[in-house]
Amino acid sequence: MTLDYPTILFFLALNNIFIILLFIYQFFYQHRKWYLLLFALGVMFQTAAIIIFGNKEVLSFLPVIRINNFLLISSFALTSYGLVSFDGKIRKNLLWVFLVCVFLFYSSILIVEENDTALSVIRILACSFFYAVGAFYLFSNKNKYKFSLLLSGVLFIYSIFQLFRAVHIYQIDRPYNFLDGSIVDNWLLIISVFVISTISIGFIMLLNEIDQKTILEKNIKIQEDKLRLEELNLSKNKLFSIISHDLRNPFSSIIGLSELLKHSTEDKDIEESQSLASMIHTTAESTLVLLDNLLNWTKSQTGQMNFTPATFDLKTAVIQVLGTLEPIAQVKNISLNYDQSIHTDIYADENMLKTVLRNLISNAIKFTDANGKIHIHAIHKPDLIEINVSDNGIGIHKDVQEQLFAKNETHTTSGTANEVGSGLGLLICKEFVEKHDGHIWVESEIGEGSKFKFSLPLKKKI
Repeated sequence: MTLDYPTILFFLALNNIFIILLFIYQFFYQHRKWYLLLFALGVMFQTAAIIIFGNKEVLSFLPVIRINNFLLISSFALTSYGLVSFDGKIRKNLLWVFLVCVFLFYSSILIVEENDTALSVIRILACSFFYAVGAFYLFSNKNKYKFSLLLSGVLFIYSIFQLFRAVHIYQIDRPYNFLDGSIVDNWLLIISVFVISTISIGFIMLLNEIDQKTILEKNIKIQEDKLRLEELNLSKNKLFSIISHDLRNPFSSIIGLSELLKHSTEDKDIEESQSLASMIHTTAESTLVLLDNLLNWTKSQTGQMNFTPATFDLKTAVIQVLGTLEPIAQVKNISLNYDQSIHTDIYADENMLKTVLRNLISNAIKFTDANGKIHIHAIHKPDLIEINVSDNGIGIHKDVQEQLFAKNETHTTSGTANEVGSGLGLLICKEFVEKHDGHIWVESEIGEGSKFKFSLPLKKKI
């Protein structure tokens, strides 16, 4: 088979010019990635080498062979590095390897430039080496992008073919001349046109695939942000609802009770005044708990709640919480009992733990009849501590238990003394416990009381 080499080289140069223009267009109007220009520069160097080689007689006043070889080796390095940079990473170690190898290959060519066979073998080995490295790096990303596997396969096959060609040229007995038109060189031209076109199209498709993946990731992020905004909007509506209803009611009660207290003091009715003062105090205390819950809920939903775990004594924290709630319990003559064996060090956020305990004990007081009992104790387990808050109150229906910790719902019920609440307390407990990688749940039977339990890791995670 005889091929018209000058004509084929001419069309190869035209094909390369088209590819250069295509990649320049891709850079300015599509992707704006620096490695597109690097790849285009490599193809430009190859095109310049083809043109110089085809006009070597006209350019005889220049060191045509040296310029041609430098352009070819540089083009192999530039196109391969452009391909392996498709994800935008500047692989500095690989860049230095490429620079050193370009220097070594070109220095070898200068040494053997009088030997056409050795010259061709070195040039072909340079092509095989750079494209093999490109094939390896693209293959390492095959699980991320399907077109990287296609490009890797094309480069690998072309690299193997070039190795076969180098061995073939080295074994021939006469000086090698590319223009003699051997069967191997004929196939080289055919395969080269195919490889250059395939790599160029595959590279652009790979970039499109990356773009599609980026768009998909951005859409997922947008959807996540949308859901987050919807949750924040629900939280805002819930907050406004609580402020307008649950928070307004106790203040109305305080105003009404204080008005009655004013009249009773005017009438010098000491017993009624004490009763009204006690009711005002209880209402004010429960309103303060509600305000604390509103503040904590707002901080947790807006990401302003700091999580600062440290080691502290659990018993001390329980005693401090019980001290703040004792006056409320005394109004209903409810006894607060705690297990003295709770004395142990725990790694947690102390403020969050106190908030959880305060809410659980406040709920127990709220739903326990007068003269009732509330018990707090801890159970040690191998890698966690379980804290229980139990009461002998009215209990919770099974259907209600399933809704208590639902994030999008707040279940409120009046207490045994008509205490009001917002339904936020248990949600805050759930969030704070889960912040510690713990778990919270409830066990209850109607008329037999309730047990709210939560577990926390006993030791700091390393």
